[in-house]
Amino acid sequence: MLPGLVAVAVGVSAGLYRWPMRPMATIRVLSIIAAITASTAFVVIALATAGFFARSAMVLALIKWCPLIPLHHEVGVFEGLIATALLGAALMRIRGVVQQRRWAVAGTEGHRIQVLDTDQPIAYAAPGNPGCVVVSNGLLGALDVRGRQVLFAHERAHLHQNHHRYLLLGAIAVAVVPPLRPLVEQLRLATERAADEAAVEAMEGDRELVAVSIARAALATTDYAGTVGAFGGGSIPFRVNALLDEPLSARVTGTAMAITVAVAAATVAASSVQLHHFVDLAGHICGR
Repeated sequence: MLPGLVAVAVGVSAGLYRWPMRPMATIRVLSIIAAITASTAFVVIALATAGFFARSAMVLALIKWCPLIPLHHEVGVFEGLIATALLGAALMRIRGVVQQRRWAVAGTEGHRIQVLDTDQPIAYAAPGNPGCVVVSNGLLGALDVRGRQVLFAHERAHLHQNHHRYLLLGAIAVAVVPPLRPLVEQLRLATERAADEAAVEAMEGDRELVAVSIARAALATTDYAGTVGAFGGGSIPFRVNALLDEPLSARVTGTAMAITVAVAAATVAASSVQLHHFVDLAGHICGR
């Protein structure tokens, strides 16, 4: 259980730290942390569940044919029931995330722009082929011509930079380990910041215009913001201030990356006490 506990502790702690890096660097770092934390926790829970059910001679006979499955027959009833409940809850939440993603892209295939006839301010980027910007009449009416240009530049940046993949990974990570929500909220904010900077570039460096447009669309929302890029996602005040402040220097980003590497090394070192389990597993797979 130790690697799983260490990974979760690192992931939760990382979510409490404000990462002073450029948006794309932040996206990559947080995505890696979320993926490692969630996958480690999922594997630990799944193996504990498998070990619990392997207490049954019938179940053991069914899976005994596969030498790649390491089973710990010492898993007790209490631990086994907890692991089973956690695994079941995680699978149900993952199913909900996948369903939400399907709803977000439903009806957008083959379209680049889709306008919803509603006064509710809605804007998001639905991934697909070629990818579709979904926006409502209510939001379009709240923006002037230049503001609309910012809106579409922002949403197209979500599509071009494949932010939906990072957001889907983050949503699944939260489904497996709910305490990772603060970390994934930072990931979502980083995708919005990256799209904001792309909009600034599209508007020929007019950072004030982009900031004002985002502030006007502060109420923009969507039910699918957890899995796709949205215009009103993340902390609006933080995004506006970041646009009006000076961009972060490469030195600051480099320092944050160095801290990340140090934390990753510490995590590996803390988990290395379990190294003998991997050696035993390799020998088990090789039939030794």
